[in-house]
Amino acid sequence: MSRPMNIVVLGLSLSSSWGNGHAVTFRALLKAMAERGHRILFLERETPWYAAHRDLENPDYCELEFYDGLDGLKAFAADVAAADAVIVGSYVPDGIAVGDWARRTAQGVVAFYDIDTPVTLARLERHDCDYLSPRQIPDYDVYFSFTGGPTLERIERTYGSPAARALYCSADPDVYRPVDAPRRWDLSYLGTWSEDRQPVLERLLIEPARRLPQMSFVVAGPQYPDDIDWPANVQRIDHVPPADHPAFYAASRFTLNATRADMVEAGFSPSIRLFEAAACAAPVISDVWDGLGQLFTPDREIVLARSADDVVAALQSPPSEGRRMGLAARERILAAHTPAHRAETVERELLAAHAQRGDPLPARSTETSMRNVTDRKSVLVAGGAGFLGSHLCDRLLADGHHVVCLDNLQTGDLANLEQAMKKPNFEFVRHDVVDPLPVRLAERRFDRVYDLACAASPPQYQADPEHTMLTCVVGVTHLLQLAQRSGARFLLTSTSEIYGDPEVHPQPETYRGNVNPIGPRACYDEGKRAAETLTFDYDRAGRGEVRVARIFNTYGPRLSAADGRVVSNVVSQALADQPITVFGDGSQTRSFCYVDDMIGGLIALMEHDGPQPGPINLGNPVEMTVSRLVEVVLDLTGSSSEVTYQTLPIDDPRRRRPDIARAAEVLDWRPTTPLEEGLRRTIDWFDGERLRSERDAAAAVGA
Repeated sequence: MSRPMNIVVLGLSLSSSWGNGHAVTFRALLKAMAERGHRILFLERETPWYAAHRDLENPDYCELEFYDGLDGLKAFAADVAAADAVIVGSYVPDGIAVGDWARRTAQGVVAFYDIDTPVTLARLERHDCDYLSPRQIPDYDVYFSFTGGPTLERIERTYGSPAARALYCSADPDVYRPVDAPRRWDLSYLGTWSEDRQPVLERLLIEPARRLPQMSFVVAGPQYPDDIDWPANVQRIDHVPPADHPAFYAASRFTLNATRADMVEAGFSPSIRLFEAAACAAPVISDVWDGLGQLFTPDREIVLARSADDVVAALQSPPSEGRRMGLAARERILAAHTPAHRAETVERELLAAHAQRGDPLPARSTETSMRNVTDRKSVLVAGGAGFLGSHLCDRLLADGHHVVCLDNLQTGDLANLEQAMKKPNFEFVRHDVVDPLPVRLAERRFDRVYDLACAASPPQYQADPEHTMLTCVVGVTHLLQLAQRSGARFLLTSTSEIYGDPEVHPQPETYRGNVNPIGPRACYDEGKRAAETLTFDYDRAGRGEVRVARIFNTYGPRLSAADGRVVSNVVSQALADQPITVFGDGSQTRSFCYVDDMIGGLIALMEHDGPQPGPINLGNPVEMTVSRLVEVVLDLTGSSSEVTYQTLPIDDPRRRRPDIARAAEVLDWRPTTPLEEGLRRTIDWFDGERLRSERDAAAAVGA
């Protein structure tokens, strides 16, 4: 992080969000700036409208002061003069005079933040803009623009700005997150009435409502004229306070983003409601404008609608499609559109403006400016969207840690993170560890780094063996380097596969294995052996504090029915009354550990503070044949499935059982969940997923 700055903001309003997207935008941005250590004073003009509708008077991330008229600003002249940066916002009352005063008074950088850029430029052309004059634009060191794209070049070329920079709105994932709420509407819209936006609402909500009388719709927001002819199935709500936005979006199967005409013409003008809805994992249907595809991926993260036909088609799609799209949209928010991302932009550009002026920030005490920064344990979980990784994220979140989940979704699933994404202390970053880590992660401090970033079932890791090997070598290197820079403790999830087809039984950590280095499983077996080598080399060189877990067969909820593991295969086939496939004659043995026990073992190993324990086996020492597993599952499910036998895959081990004496001694860890109890929970989860899929299919047919 850069040096903390003293920043003064003169904005339209921070205290009232009533019909005011400025307040919500400033709240998220300034909170993120404070978390980066900056000290902020927000000056708000006392006005009757906002004074009567205040919903925030004492923010804990900045100072909020009110002033009466231009003369009232004089009381804050010393603060403005001493500030490292002053930011003047659009639509500030008497904004031209306020901007002139700020330029005369400030000794540091002065920036303009335009949350209404297309409207501002249109008004400048009509010579009726009362908060910004064309003569002022060259004098603002930075012009932060709500709109990106070609508009930035226009601001610099036509109006002489020395630095026009995109500063889109964002959504605070601590506030805007998925919540549980009863479903009330099929399509919602949240926004203040605007004459030039109303035709979009007519085309993309009111017309679909007329065509789909069996569905329910809602329009929420103030100032709508009384003469609008709302269909009977469109509910009107005058105001939804920000605290209720997540529940509002959760009650909607889809939500509409409608854009003002000036913003459509300019392009690259996302509204704050677009980001907020996406952060709540609400599937968004949006009108179409240039630049939208650079913010969200059409058809994967957002629905683009040019006509009522497009909206009707989306509303008639299977519910599972909407849920999947909503989770993908929240993923994009967490990866690129949080207040933290915007705060980084503001900080970078203010520092660049100081450098351009030749007056870099002076060093100063950070005692007061850092008072709002919280010191909490930060944990990175690579592979956190997978079966084990998602359970680990949930446990760490429940323990109060801040969790960053890193996953390329090659084998992970955002559905596994549905509960995690509702937590304010959770972030998701879509990234492949084979590639260099994003700068915002590489330069971040973590206390713990868990590496679960590799496909773990044979069909998955054999589908792309080169990538599997690179994940185990290059990916582990990237994560070890991150842990070294951060001073974080690093845990590698290795595997019982490093023992190959063992000739020693049960397998202790001292056994060096029997692995075929050129067989079809070698990409994983040898990859993990190489990963262990790298990890312990870091330890021997004093470059990091490391732990290595050798995981044996684990099962439980969130196993993918298609990943080829024996428990998921047997359970899913039994529930469907399909023939159960057994490879070999069923006499090969495995030791099955329930996922909750495994997660407890991983955390116990990570938090072990004694001397380097070396690799530690984690698994259930109770051994059973695959045939016996099938018998137990058939009994628990009451299935009538028959058993079929196929050839045992190459290098598939005949026996597998961990010696967990070291885990018991060093970690005081042993699995405690009986097999039948764990299988019962797993079966219940698989059965629930099957029923949910059937309901979605039925709903799609009904629609």
